[in-house]
Amino acid sequence: MALGRRAARSAAAAATAAAIGISASACMTVDGARARVAPLDEREAAKVLAEFDARNNEVYAKRDPDLNKTIEAGSFGAIDQGALKILRFSDPQRARPTPPVTHNNPQFWIPRPVGWPKWFAVQNTPSYAQNRTMLLVFVKSGPDAPWMASWGPSAKPGEPLPEPYRDSTGHVEEVGLDTPGLAVEPSRTAQEFTGYLTDGKSTLFAPGTQTSEARKTREGAVQDGFVRQFADMPTTQYRPLAIRLRDGGALVLFAVTHSMKLTMQPPNTLGELDPSQGAFVTGKPTRSVTEQRLAEYAVAVPPAGGGQVRVVATASGVVGADGE
Repeated sequence: MALGRRAARSAAAAATAAAIGISASACMTVDGARARVAPLDEREAAKVLAEFDARNNEVYAKRDPDLNKTIEAGSFGAIDQGALKILRFSDPQRARPTPPVTHNNPQFWIPRPVGWPKWFAVQNTPSYAQNRTMLLVFVKSGPDAPWMASWGPSAKPGEPLPEPYRDSTGHVEEVGLDTPGLAVEPSRTAQEFTGYLTDGKSTLFAPGTQTSEARKTREGAVQDGFVRQFADMPTTQYRPLAIRLRDGGALVLFAVTHSMKLTMQPPNTLGELDPSQGAFVTGKPTRSVTEQRLAEYAVAVPPAGGGQVRVVATASGVVGADGE
């Protein structure tokens, strides 16, 4: 499910029964790690997307995290698991049903795959956000595995995604994570980004909402008697994905965990928690609350010497919290 559909994820960023089993026609060799496999065609990719939409709407109608695990994985799945938990906590009687969602105007980014995992992406405009472009990435981990939605960042309203490079047959190209010749190697992008958020010293990233403005917001004053602390960590369990762009650069997708701790100084005490925190906290904290937010970033990395890295799309949600 995409950023903005659910209250939990809308607030954060601005918050079945059968697995999807569409498989590409394959030309496998014994060495599956290096075997070339015929890529999906757009008809097959469109079927995967349609089945995902149907089952995703079932997940949110039932608010069932176990069903969600059959169609989503990676950081995208983890964010939606958090969103479902928040929905179940804040609206246990389902008084506010989630409207069905479709991912419209699809443009398919299909690579020529070698080895596992396989992936393809769908540039689309979700039905709940007609002026936001989303990149929904499906990943297939092995020959018998289902296609799982694993990334889903969205651009800011009205802004396009950068154009991918396509070969003579229209296929896109994956970029190795240690590829040289870019402003930053894709494997190091998350580390550079979290370092910038921590100290602001790097000039690698262009000014914007998720970079310079985020740092300015963090440095702003808080109410007297309150202390606010931030920590940012690359989320290494989700392998980044890099896709060649038409300008010679790369679109790099990576995940980061952002923690924010709010501590009260006596005689102040915590009031009621936001539902996005209360869904995860046991008991009633009085002194502090720490929120963990998982965020996906899609950044346009130019060729070396070609300018700064731009954050072009994001998705995020609260995935944990604790209190004292």
